[in-house]
Amino acid sequence: FPFLPLHSQILCLVIMLFSTNIVAQSQQDNRTNFSCPSDSPPSCETYVTYIAQSPNFLSLTNISNIFDTSPLSIARASNLEPMDDKLVKDQVLLVPVTCGCTGNRSFANISYEINQGDSFYFVATTSYENLTNWRAVMDLNPVLSPNKLPIGIQVVFPLFCKCPSKNQLDKEIRYLITYVWKPGDNVSLVSDKFGASPEDIMSENNYGQNFTAANNLPVLIPVTRLPVLARSPSDGRKGGIRLPVIIGISLGCTLLVLVLAVLLVYVYCLKMKTLNRSASSAENADKLLSGVSGYVSRPTMYETDAIMEATMNLSEQCKIGISVQGK
Repeated sequence: FPFLPLHSQILCLVIMLFSTNIVAQSQQDNRTNFSCPSDSPPSCETYVTYIAQSPNFLSLTNISNIFDTSPLSIARASNLEPMDDKLVKDQVLLVPVTCGCTGNRSFANISYEINQGDSFYFVATTSYENLTNWRAVMDLNPVLSPNKLPIGIQVVFPLFCKCPSKNQLDKEIRYLITYVWKPGDNVSLVSDKFGASPEDIMSENNYGQNFTAANNLPVLIPVTRLPVLARSPSDGRKGGIRLPVIIGISLGCTLLVLVLAVLLVYVYCLKMKTLNRSASSAENADKLLSGVSGYVSRPTMYETDAIMEATMNLSEQCKIGISVQGK
């Protein structure tokens, strides 16, 4: 575009890149079959996975709003405390949805209110994390322009899902959970995460053993029961906060016990020392009283002649009061 100003050239380039991304998404070959099986129920309650992401979707309340469900239902399905609204980035959730047939495809139709800057592509890839795609949304809302949406209107976004067939139900497969495959995933890792059979995952999704072509696309995880998701992202942060506190409390309690033990020993020794001193004092007093009693308690007897000689025959000169003092 050499004839256009520089800022116009940049704008055109951005539009071309954006259009290329949309075309690339439309050309992605999703090999998972989301058609309605002839022997499946017309509708069923199932689940889609959702990854908590910043900045807008780190709370159960915000996530439940875009899925038109309650925070409590997501908490129960995702092994979370009912009042634990705050999430951490990359925390995996299970969101309950009602799946049914729309035409010949299985979808969970969710009503979404358009905000400033929304487009079919943006909402499908960002808010709903590729659980749907812009072409499926456009097919369901043919009168709306994908990139010029009036703010505040309600648009139905069809999320890919599927109900188990009769054959799967006979094998006790209760749910086909919709999961968006991540670039770092492999069949073994995903089967461990959901408690699913690797063979069932490969059978339900036509990717063979290598799911590289499924990156950022929805696949189906057959499970016999609802998986208990690991709460490691949330618990890891909380555990990191609690562990130093627990260690600190343990050390504090140990130190307190040691201090109390030392104080008890000190008080015991002090008491024993006091008792020993008291016993020694009592013993000395007994000895002193015993020695004194030898002189005080027993009267000394003198002969009459000695008394008379000492008092000069009881002379008045030796008299003290009514007693007589010897010389």
